Amino acid sequence: MRALLPGAAAALRSARGCSQWPSCGWKGRSFTSIRLSEAQVEAYRRDGFLLPGFQLEVDHLASARRAMDELLERNPDVMPEQLVNSHLADGEGEAQGVRGSAEFLKLASHPPLVELVSQCLGTENVILWACQIFCKLPGEGKAVPFHQDGQYWPIEPLRACTAWIALDRSDAENGALQVLPGTHSKGYVEHIQREDEEACISFIADPEAVAPQRPKATMLELEPGQVSLHDSMLLHGSERNRSRRRRAGVAAVYMPAECHFNREVETEGARKGGLKLDFDKRPLFVVRGSNQNPNNTLLRTL
Repeated sequence: MRALLPGAAAALRSARGCSQWPSCGWKGRSFTSIRLSEAQVEAYRRDGFLLPGFQLEVDHLASARRAMDELLERNPDVMPEQLVNSHLADGEGEAQGVRGSAEFLKLASHPPLVELVSQCLGTENVILWACQIFCKLPGEGKAVPFHQDGQYWPIEPLRACTAWIALDRSDAENGALQVLPGTHSKGYVEHIQREDEEACISFIADPEAVAPQRPKATMLELEPGQVSLHDSMLLHGSERNRSRRRRAGVAAVYMPAECHFNREVETEGARKGGLKLDFDKRPLFVVRGSNQNPNNTLLRTL
């Protein structure tokens, strides 16, 4: 297991050393100065992920952690690893039984974060369409076998970026995110049904198809408030939390506003036996620029 690929490590060093990036937080900074280098954007497109060197301000992180604790209390019957649509608060509707919090909508629409996503997607027009909490409790947090998110997403053409925001320290002991670099460019990988009491999903990438890529697995260890970005088709997963520490993070998912969020289509994952998700009432939040596709519905501008 490698901590970082050479290309990713170089990109991270570039982010930390760039004069345009503040060393900590964004208070008092102009959002227009938050720019990835060309090398970083190229690394994202080549590898399918990026550690941009971004870290939330202390107050934003504290607010998100408080909201995380409240979310767990409000949803005692929901698996902590599957707190979907955590950004949809009471009054905006409930999704799959989860009572969300407006605090996570505020977090996912945070301008510096959206700026990074915008550059990775290559557009000034960005829609936030999903936000999920992944919380692995100490000693019992479940594994997430390698899989591709994009197989479940009704986006045409399929272009999306996930910002994974660490609320706790995320490392090898408590089940940090692992990615298989470059797999986003290889199309759909065959997925199979495999039940495992220690895993929180059962429709997973065929282990035989994943095996040749496993030696390249890259673990994305993050401090609280740090962020990783990854492509919708990148194979990724994580191990169980075997530590005495919680590992919680927020996965905010964005798409270019030029794409169509097609509520009528049956997704690749659903066709092949995975989850059949209902997107009929899913609101789309325009967090940067404006909607560019007239077929998109249930739009909300922040």
